[in-house]
Amino acid sequence: MPQPADPRPGVSPSAEPVRISRRTVLRGLGIGTGAVALTAVAGAGIRGAANGVWAQGKGAPYALWSSWQDVPGPAAVVAAGVLAANPHNLQPWTFTLDEGAVDTVPGAAEGTATIDLVDDPARATPTCDPDGRERVAGLGCAVQNMVIAARARGLAATVEVWPGGDPAGPAARLRLGPGPAPTVRERELAAAISARHTNRGPYADRPLDAGTLAALTVDAPSGAAVHWVTAPPRLAALGALYVEATQAIVDDEPMSVEAFSWFRNDRSAIDAHRDGLTLDCQGLDDATLAMAKILPAQSRTAGDRFWVNSTRDVHTATAVAYGIIRVTDTTDPAARLAAGRLLEHLHLVATAAGLGLHHMNQITERIARDTTTGAPDRFSARWADATGLPAAEGLLSFRLGHPVRTAAPSPRRALEDVLRVP
Repeated sequence: MPQPADPRPGVSPSAEPVRISRRTVLRGLGIGTGAVALTAVAGAGIRGAANGVWAQGKGAPYALWSSWQDVPGPAAVVAAGVLAANPHNLQPWTFTLDEGAVDTVPGAAEGTATIDLVDDPARATPTCDPDGRERVAGLGCAVQNMVIAARARGLAATVEVWPGGDPAGPAARLRLGPGPAPTVRERELAAAISARHTNRGPYADRPLDAGTLAALTVDAPSGAAVHWVTAPPRLAALGALYVEATQAIVDDEPMSVEAFSWFRNDRSAIDAHRDGLTLDCQGLDDATLAMAKILPAQSRTAGDRFWVNSTRDVHTATAVAYGIIRVTDTTDPAARLAAGRLLEHLHLVATAAGLGLHHMNQITERIARDTTTGAPDRFSARWADATGLPAAEGLLSFRLGHPVRTAAPSPRRALEDVLRVP
């Protein structure tokens, strides 16, 4: 989605006084003359404090990242689900926990609790994600986090997708019961839940060998597969498509407006909403990030330009591998959940291995948007040429690599705001 800040077109001094903003500071993702201008900005210290310059990743919106394992009982499993990856950080879910439930599914262990994961249709981006594939995949990410969290507590988790076959009912039901002691790997993946963040910064120019990529899918959940793109010609072709698709999204005003509505520009918005994307999560260096928070906020148009520039100059320019989550039918809700589970597994394993992962779905979003509006399909054939995979089988995509900077956490809603207990 659109990211913050980029310079507006220059204004003649004779026509208008020069005004310093985040946009001028973030030109080219560098500091430039903004370092000097910083000292001239009235009230910079006040704005910096208000926008969280010295409180990155701190406070109530971020507390669950470090405290989820301290939550008592099965509610800790729900807390892990809240920390899962999801599109635009919509957090499109609620959870119902019944600690007195007894499992009646044949072949499953006797249960100690059930957790229903329910899709929240109010938390959606129907223009950017018109067929809901990303939102449902985000629910799958939450399922995988909960399964891993349950195993770390010595519980077995039986997953039932759309129990009862009701599309309007829970998307998934987890039945928790006694299980074996967790393995070292299961504990490692549970620990990675707290450290898993989308890394939008630059990646080092270090290739990923086939063995490293294969290790990411060991013990992965079934129902989906990952298709890797690592050959330099395909990387270049796919990177060019990402840039073009990003430009097409920002040129589509309804898509731009909807995506920008989920950007939280300052600390007051973060505290009020506890969702969406933030300046902290854009992969900026510390000095640029500090000035972006101190100086006045940018417009949607400027944010769109920043996103296109970052996609061209940082994201695709430093990508050494793209991954595509592949399913046989991208319209199948169960396949979408399975794809989300696999994506979350990959991200947790990558986090434990010190790798960065950045979700990049601009191309498939643009294909879905064109299909919905009846516009010509500008990307499917070229996607297939670049990836070697039919567009109809590619559900989600991302880049992977050795990150140059540490990713920051995203805000999350309080557990009591998403958890229902009968």
